Amino acid sequence: MTAARITLAIGAETFLVDRAIASIATRVRSEDPSVQRFVIDAGDDDVAPLALREACAPTLFGDGALVIVRSLDQAGDATAAAIGGAIADLPDNVVLVFAHPGGMKGKALVDAIKAAGADVVDCSAVKAGKLSEFVSHEFASYRRKVTAPAVAALMESVGNDLGLLAAAVSQLVSDLDANPIDVPDVRSYFEGVADVSGFAISDAVWERRQVQALTLMRQSMLVNDAGRMGPMAVAALAAGARGMARVGGLPPGMNEAAVAKEAAVPPWKVKHLRRQWAMWGRDQRRLAAAVVALAEADGAVKGGVLERSSLDPEQKLLLLEVLVAATSAPSPAPVEE
Repeated sequence: MTAARITLAIGAETFLVDRAIASIATRVRSEDPSVQRFVIDAGDDDVAPLALREACAPTLFGDGALVIVRSLDQAGDATAAAIGGAIADLPDNVVLVFAHPGGMKGKALVDAIKAAGADVVDCSAVKAGKLSEFVSHEFASYRRKVTAPAVAALMESVGNDLGLLAAAVSQLVSDLDANPIDVPDVRSYFEGVADVSGFAISDAVWERRQVQALTLMRQSMLVNDAGRMGPMAVAALAAGARGMARVGGLPPGMNEAAVAKEAAVPPWKVKHLRRQWAMWGRDQRRLAAAVVALAEADGAVKGGVLERSSLDPEQKLLLLEVLVAATSAPSPAPVEE
């Protein structure tokens, strides 16, 4: 196989980690369509060592194996020993990919993998100030040009989630012939979805403005089909929840610039996220329930998780309305004793 024998994807940005793994998998499969894929959780010290040895063991017919080891920072002694053995004596037909979120935990193992000649892929979180550069690079990867105002309009429309931004760029370059892509192209393509799903619905939900959240949702429904709107709306809500939790977990006395840098959010949004967290910080059971509901909705609007669980367009729109109504409902008034 000509793909790198060992790759280390290091960083906390899960989208970049998943993209790196997908890219390697594509290359490996192009060279060997019958390659077997193994995914191993390094944090499970009871299962991971044996699973890794079996995945990396030579086979009678030399079948290819793509072995993906996640949560490298959680590896116990037994798993670390198995990884050391694998990288020291790796069969020619095996490709190893390791994922580590960064930081000092598990650094000795990271250093050993690097010393074994691993290709290192930087998957660090993209800071708010670098998002426009990321978007521009996405367009360039398709050999398409984009104006700086169009990049700003796209970020305003879709938000700061890397996965959403990458998907939006892919949609634009696939469906539009304009070169360079400019503001009117972004606005026309994401009309309805952009301004509503990207910011307004999410903010209204997490600020518990139920009437406005439902109004905005229904306005968006008038101009967008469920297949396109559903994933975008749910992803925007999830991105809003993540941003709120990241900001809420930082010391309240930290200045806004430091919070923006640490939480990887735009400085102007810190105040909004702090206000939202103030509404949810003492109601974490409901917040946890809302996150679970979001995860379930994500699968439902994308076609269903279980067999025969797919919804028709009207059911998807109803699910979105129920989700928004339930999540944005004001907190019940405390019962007086």
